[in-house]
Amino acid sequence: MYASTYSPVVRRPQTADVAVYGSRWCGITMMVRRHLDRAGVPYRFIDWEAHPEARTQLEWIAGGRIGSPTVTIGGQVLVQPSLRELDWALSRAGYR
Repeated sequence: MYASTYSPVVRRPQTADVAVYGSRWCGITMMVRRHLDRAGVPYRFIDWEAHPEARTQLEWIAGGRIGSPTVTIGGQVLVQPSLRELDWALSRAGYR
């Protein structure tokens, strides 16, 4: 006979990579970046004016629709998200 022991594995949700595409002068981009900073969410900021190749990549990711900012969280693409939409996507990705 086996002595079965059940040991639940507790895992923290895996967090997805967060990237913010936009320009430094865009007010909405700055608002999103401040929101992520205050929430303690690590992210990469890609300034598409300083890196034109990022604009081409973003067009492909967003299906041709470009808006500042565009935020990627794992497989999710958010074009000009509200803070509520951003929080929802962060929650789905395990950040909250």
